[in-house]
Amino acid sequence: MIERSLLQTLVDFAPSSEYRLYRVLSHEQEIGLALTAYAKNNIIDTLEHEIKDVKLPDVFHRSILTAIEKQSIQIINDPKADDQTHLIYPAKDKNNENYSVLIQSNRELNFDDQRLIHALLKVYSNYLELIDKTRRDKLTQLLNRETLDAEITRLLMRNNTPESNFLKLPEYSQTDARQPLKNSTYWLTLIDIDFFKNINDTYGHLYGDEVLILVARLLEESIREYDLAFRFGGEEFVIIAVSDQLDTAIQAFERIRKVVNEHPFANVEGLSISIGFTQVTDQMSPSDVIGEADSALYYAKNNGRNQVQFYDELVDKGLIDKKSEEDIESGGIDFF
Repeated sequence: MIERSLLQTLVDFAPSSEYRLYRVLSHEQEIGLALTAYAKNNIIDTLEHEIKDVKLPDVFHRSILTAIEKQSIQIINDPKADDQTHLIYPAKDKNNENYSVLIQSNRELNFDDQRLIHALLKVYSNYLELIDKTRRDKLTQLLNRETLDAEITRLLMRNNTPESNFLKLPEYSQTDARQPLKNSTYWLTLIDIDFFKNINDTYGHLYGDEVLILVARLLEESIREYDLAFRFGGEEFVIIAVSDQLDTAIQAFERIRKVVNEHPFANVEGLSISIGFTQVTDQMSPSDVIGEADSALYYAKNNGRNQVQFYDELVDKGLIDKKSEEDIESGGIDFF
């Protein structure tokens, strides 16, 4: 929403310009960018899941690097010499690190316009800081349950969005990432720390909180940049991961299980987690998705713990019953 608001303001201010908003992934010479929003001809496309494999001509990368290092607006001519000029605006986040880059393409240069756009980017960064605080769990700093609900809803809506509703990427954004992104498969895994109540009862809640924080860090370190980690509540966590194949998803979740199990926790030897996961497809609501993952997790907890279980596979084998909407509504999970 904040990206859409920013671009809408810019489009209203200068409707003849094109805008591309990128998140900065790295500040090295091989700078990484993720396209988050794009506006052209008064149409705005705010990407629900940013495109990270963005390749721009070398002249753009050099100018972006200079803009970041000097914190100044850079101006370059269009590589195709079509009389367009591109202005690159850097923006810093709350930690004074370069968070995003805005590229404006038009045929006119105006110093006052540049100052205004740069100021709007500062406002944008300030809003991001406020939004980030509301999206985080206070203890673990993972994304919180409200954010999880919104994210699942967006994924379910995305699965039902026709490809024709997406804008074509700029010609000089040499990336084929949009189509694979649109066709990517998303998996939701529900993670529970085994015997966590014993930890609290034996060592106290302060130590239990330390374990939660450590597990949260291990989860963050074990997932890829475009996967998301959430604290679901108590000793439960959720990961939304992107993988085009079931086998790859299982391998990723098994790796997470082993990372936690092999980590040397003080006072607790062989801490383990149980994992249940499902594919985010055409379920009716976030509670449907989480309910399926919870069914797989429940099976894992009751059949030895310290394991990964896939909902559809358990249903196909007749080990659990397929969740119905009535089951989910009357179930024991505390949904949002």
